Amino acid sequence: MSFTIHGAQPHQGHTVEIDEYVPLTIQWPGYARLRRAPKSVVLDVGTSLVEVKTDRDSGEVVELILVHVGRLENSNIPLVAPGVIESGVPLMSYAESSQDSSAGVVRLYTDGLRVRFGQEPASRAVGDAEAVFGFSEMGHLVEFDVRLGLDRMAQLRAVCGLA
Repeated sequence: MSFTIHGAQPHQGHTVEIDEYVPLTIQWPGYARLRRAPKSVVLDVGTSLVEVKTDRDSGEVVELILVHVGRLENSNIPLVAPGVIESGVPLMSYAESSQDSSAGVVRLYTDGLRVRFGQEPASRAVGDAEAVFGFSEMGHLVEFDVRLGLDRMAQLRAVCGLA
């Protein structure tokens, strides 16, 4: 799997939905502007499945879904935000590759969730203080963080069977 960033689109926040059938859905306002069905890529992240949807025309990320939760790593500390966050929603392209994403992991923190797509460190952050995409030096998507707050985290933990 290889998502590569090509820029960022200004945005006005996102919505978060937690559900017993689809544990976590994060949607950006670009979803409502789509003229045709988004491009959808489902990734194996460790033992979990994550779906990333982008606008077919611009590559703007419109939705990220934690489709299936496998084994989660659990942390009793808060999610640490990157130092500098470039404001916006990433514009990305996707290319099939032989890169193994099974090395990734989904980790719950006291106040949020981090999806690690691979081993490379993040050197660029795009998003906002609540939802941020991390990209490697080469511009590949390597992580995604979302802050949920204590009530939402309790709800997510219950949906994932960790309550």
